[in-house]
Amino acid sequence: MATVGVLCGRMRVEEKLLVAALAEAGVVAEPVVPTGLPLPPSRHPLPPAPAFAGGPQTDLLIDRFPERAAGAALIAASRATGSATIDAGLAATGDRLTVATALAAAGVPRPNTHFAWSAEAALAAVASLGYPATLLPLAYRSAATPLLDIDAAEAVIEHRAVLGNGVETLALVQAGVAVGCSSCFVVVDGEPVASDGGPEPDAVAPNLAARAAHALGARLIGVVVAETTHGPVVWDVQPVPEFRHARPLSGRPVAEAVAAMAIRLLKARAPQQEPMDPHDPRPVLAPAGHLNGHGNGNLRAEAGEVRDGVALFA
Repeated sequence: MATVGVLCGRMRVEEKLLVAALAEAGVVAEPVVPTGLPLPPSRHPLPPAPAFAGGPQTDLLIDRFPERAAGAALIAASRATGSATIDAGLAATGDRLTVATALAAAGVPRPNTHFAWSAEAALAAVASLGYPATLLPLAYRSAATPLLDIDAAEAVIEHRAVLGNGVETLALVQAGVAVGCSSCFVVVDGEPVASDGGPEPDAVAPNLAARAAHALGARLIGVVVAETTHGPVVWDVQPVPEFRHARPLSGRPVAEAVAAMAIRLLKARAPQQEPMDPHDPRPVLAPAGHLNGHGNGNLRAEAGEVRDGVALFA
């Protein structure tokens, strides 16, 4: 029987909802909690306990690890083995600069942004963009900080330079602030399925979130969309979005949508049970090796084609 692992530090509300939804769909789900034991970087599936608490080897891993330094390393190692993962794509293993660069290359609307590698560069960026502005550290473990005026900018940036190391001084500086004008959309399998308690979204903002998820190769991600005078922009992303209080956009909870995607991926990776008849008109599911650039399969079926409850690859 296929087993889905939920990579997490502990079982929070979101992880319990995922395990329950998978169980309701008839799929065994186990928490995968890294312990103090080392993980060999070899081409083998994630090992069973005691290397990972939670039990058996997994056929599919869902990334729900809030601490992104460890989460990124574990997801990268899992992808390298050829294992299937449900994660935030580039955002799962990269930083805010990686994400901003990918979104800009894909033509996804974003606020004017500068990358600053020092306190001096950050202050120059704020002076160029004007006030208010926002400082976003490259690491997702650190929250964004509004810079409302020059005094606040100097205090925040100089404080980070004094207390932080070289990594902590690296940051993005974005024009404007997103306080009170943003919504976070949880995008599952390319579809925005829920949003937080922000402004009531129109059709543009969810579509923009879906574009961002596609550009990042993300199967499960939170996309923060902010309203500006020039229209909605992707402000930031959340590699491990919280969704316990999220408002469904189409009546389907996030956990249920993730469970449906997990089943689709498991079926797509399942070996053929009988030799293929060349005259059989039925389409063939993508094999386990049919992966995209970061180790995941196609995000969605071509033209939304579904037969017998299984989304088909082109």
